[in-house]
Amino acid sequence: MKLLGITIVFISCSMCGFIIDWNENKRLKELEKFIYAFELLKAEIDYRLTPLQEAALYVSHLTTDGIKKVFAAFASALESREYSDLNLMWEQALCTHHGEFHLRPDDVTMLSEFSNACGYLDKNMQKKNIDMLIYKLKEELTASREKYQKHSKLNKYLGVLAGACVSIFLI
Repeated sequence: MKLLGITIVFISCSMCGFIIDWNENKRLKELEKFIYAFELLKAEIDYRLTPLQEAALYVSHLTTDGIKKVFAAFASALESREYSDLNLMWEQALCTHHGEFHLRPDDVTMLSEFSNACGYLDKNMQKKNIDMLIYKLKEELTASREKYQKHSKLNKYLGVLAGACVSIFLI
């Protein structure tokens, strides 16, 4: 019975390291998808001169998972004019689907900055705002990718090591 408990503790601790690594990997993929979504939005606004509501709806059709839901909710809020403030509409869309992402709070803060200067400015200022957000997201992605490269194996090994240490103490 004691051996079964030790095995369960070892496997649980080992899996914690793998889950931490998996969450960080998912975060990187989600940042890439947000960059892609904002590049699509910028192209729609800049080249096709699409209004923000239609551009957000278009982006929601071309993206997947939670990002699709965020842009669809944002387009829906723009259409129904639930709030008079564009910032509240974007924040509501982002917060409603926040649980579907593996993003850190500073990533969400960075994404929420999108609405601060969007919607009420002219096309060039909206384009510059989206360019600035894309630049920040790419910088964060690059830094996080480097950190992930360094810490990926470390997280896995620390989980296994912690499981082994606790198992030894239980023996």
